[in-house]
Amino acid sequence: SVIAVAMVISIVVKIFVLNPLVIGAQNMFLNCKTDSAEYGDLAFGFKNSYGNIAKTMFLKDLFISLWSLLLVIPGIIKGYEYRMVPYILAENPQMSSKDAFAKSKQMMTGNKWNAFVLDWSFFGWVIVMFITCGIAGIFFVNPYVFLTDAELYHELKKKISKFLMDQKNLLDILFSILSFVFL
Repeated sequence: SVIAVAMVISIVVKIFVLNPLVIGAQNMFLNCKTDSAEYGDLAFGFKNSYGNIAKTMFLKDLFISLWSLLLVIPGIIKGYEYRMVPYILAENPQMSSKDAFAKSKQMMTGNKWNAFVLDWSFFGWVIVMFITCGIAGIFFVNPYVFLTDAELYHELKKKISKFLMDQKNLLDILFSILSFVFL
């Protein structure tokens, strides 16, 4: 019964404290690109749409856990599909859960394998982390990985924006042709 209480407490802490803190950290790492990052950014998840952030991150964890029940591989795939949800919430904390999942899925379509390979590129750093009993992870490896993920988010966002702009231009051209033909 003590173990059950500890598990419930850890789940509650993850949902209501750690998840909003993760969003604040992702916000800080996203802001590093513009040199406007501050330690105060860590509180971002508590100050901006706290309930929505807690709910969306809980759903993300729940969905990945449920997909993992089908064996490990579906859970890993969904983990990569939902990988951008924290970054999306860091930029748009009021975005609905459904929209955040859809945007993450759109961003990661065709990019899951590249993200997987990117993760494996840190394998050597993980070994360094184990050798130093986690000290290298705290001061170097984890910030390096998080900044890399933030840059991945920026690149995927640019890629999606370019794709949508190309689609808009294509529709404009199509509309111009149809207008010319029918008018």
